[in-house]
Amino acid sequence: MNNLSGKRAVLYRRVSTSEQKDRGNSLSTQEEMLSEFCKKNCIDIIEDFDDDYSAKDFGRPGFSNLLKYVAERKNKINLLLIYKWDRFSRNSRLGLNMIHQLNGMGVEVNCSTQWVNHDDPNQHIMSLIHMGLPEVDNRIRSSRTIEGTRSNMKDGRWVLSQPKGYVKGRDESGKVLMKPDKEIAGLITELFNDFALGIYSQSQIRKLPKFKPLNLSSSNISRILNQIVYSGRIRVSAYKNEPEQIVTALHEPLVSVETYEKVQVELGNRKRIKHKPNKQNNALPLRGFLSCNCCGENLTGSGSTSKTGKKHYYYHGNSKNGCKERYRADLAHTSVEDLLADYSPNKDVCHLFELMLKDKFDTSDKSNKSMMKSIDINIKKLEDKKEVLLDKLLEGAITNDMFNSKNADLKNKISQLIIDKNQLNDYEKDSLEFISFGIHILKNLGEFFAKATVNTKQKLLSSIFNKKLVFDGENYRTPILNRGLELITRSINALEVVKNKNERQPFGYLPLCTRSGNRTHTPCGTRV
Repeated sequence: MNNLSGKRAVLYRRVSTSEQKDRGNSLSTQEEMLSEFCKKNCIDIIEDFDDDYSAKDFGRPGFSNLLKYVAERKNKINLLLIYKWDRFSRNSRLGLNMIHQLNGMGVEVNCSTQWVNHDDPNQHIMSLIHMGLPEVDNRIRSSRTIEGTRSNMKDGRWVLSQPKGYVKGRDESGKVLMKPDKEIAGLITELFNDFALGIYSQSQIRKLPKFKPLNLSSSNISRILNQIVYSGRIRVSAYKNEPEQIVTALHEPLVSVETYEKVQVELGNRKRIKHKPNKQNNALPLRGFLSCNCCGENLTGSGSTSKTGKKHYYYHGNSKNGCKERYRADLAHTSVEDLLADYSPNKDVCHLFELMLKDKFDTSDKSNKSMMKSIDINIKKLEDKKEVLLDKLLEGAITNDMFNSKNADLKNKISQLIIDKNQLNDYEKDSLEFISFGIHILKNLGEFFAKATVNTKQKLLSSIFNKKLVFDGENYRTPILNRGLELITRSINALEVVKNKNERQPFGYLPLCTRSGNRTHTPCGTRV
């Protein structure tokens, strides 16, 4: 520390966000101590720089300005003074490299409270210690933070940032326990339930108006649907010798485990399927389902604004190809509703068809119960294997890597069996709801179509008709049905013509369809 008189120095002061409250390390305290040191040793202060950034690296605005300042005055500055070594860096390798870099510009880095004589080889070890201690302290803090976080999470407490649908909270003892966000928690539940149905892609479901308050993007909807915490569980990642584990959480779940697992199955299936974009217009739901009455070419649709400013929609052909077909969209919509209504069987036949379906599902349910029993046995066997595997690890018979690999494989097999069991367990309830809803739609096809969204309308048309519809401006030509619906209508129609040995009509023998105008049709178009 000899011969400092007349040296030219720049000062560097730093605090981290948490340390700003600590007066002992505040910027003003460091300035006071460094100024006093320079005054005592007759050092000229040329400039002063400061930061309120972490010292894990040198990507700090204040330090960047310092380097630029020193580079512009190469060999005109003798010292870079700091109050403590941890103010300079908390990474020994980066810190030593920066000291070497500044030394190349003729600047010696030193500390007013822990001075190091760089000319004395015996003090080089002190320099390494001074630079290494802050890094060791950082690592100890990091380790304690990780272990504290893992301890809380293994106890079922989510201590990371709250996922969408939850807000910060505490339990009766004052410990961290997040709570459902009353404003959007219900929407998160609906999001999982709707996606689990398997009828929406992520892109389609995030654009539904009801989910607008969630501000879903293509990236965060994927993170939400993959987040296990919504099902009341926490995934604690592997760390050191501890394998990954899933624990039951203390916070209130927003979705059931079964729904979450169904969503994961859907996500797995969707990854292998690329969806083709589909342009839809609420005013033209039949676009893509109509062909020309004359030339047979596909029809499109568009809107036209009248002199009064009102917009009218039409289905039409491509004029460039010479197709002059054109008719009002509202007429085509009304007629397709009537067409679908003609396919609605009466309530007695629907009741008989419902009984037949329930009988079919009851037969399947017996098989399902047998399969569930078999799944339980297989799960028990796999759980036993996990116990044996853990015993081998504790006995030192296998390595940690082998344990983690085999344990993960067993967990995946158990998870898949649980998913299969849950699906079978819900089979009866879901099938009854499916039958009831399906029969309701079958009885009210025209009304259901009129009230459905454009997406549902197009899915309904795709499931009913095998080829495009042809409209002459008043009526549709007899359409060709999809094979599945054709078989159903044939089976139902067969019920009408069956008679018992006494020539009496069997239960359910009534006209299948309601009257539309002056026409009465069966599903196959046969007059009654």
